[in-house]
Amino acid sequence: MNKIIFKTMELENGLILEIRDESRKIGEDAYVVIMGARMEIQVQKDLFAAQAVSDKKFADIMEILGDDILYEYKSERNMIMSKEKDAVFESQVDTFVKNMVPYISKAIFPEKMILKEYRERVEKKNKYK
Repeated sequence: MNKIIFKTMELENGLILEIRDESRKIGEDAYVVIMGARMEIQVQKDLFAAQAVSDKKFADIMEILGDDILYEYKSERNMIMSKEKDAVFESQVDTFVKNMVPYISKAIFPEKMILKEYRERVEKKNKYK
């Protein structure tokens, strides 16, 4: 599948957001239009401002998550005719930038995302013990 980088944005919190066109042809003249957004978040102790973590807990977070985590978002529209493909994709991008970028740009976002990912992985690990 072709993943073309459509736009790269540096957010207010210093993270780099990549918006990609991951659309694919599904018929003679039809597409699944897919807008993908992704952002790598480095796991660093100084990110924990709102909820301080002990050295022991941070070591556990690093052990479970590693050096970084990935934020990903996808928006899909099916059976889009090729003449409408670009307009539909740009509409997906505009909606994402308007609705999500203000939230993921906040200084608190990386901390919340890391803690959420950590919690989910710990719960999953404990579920299968």
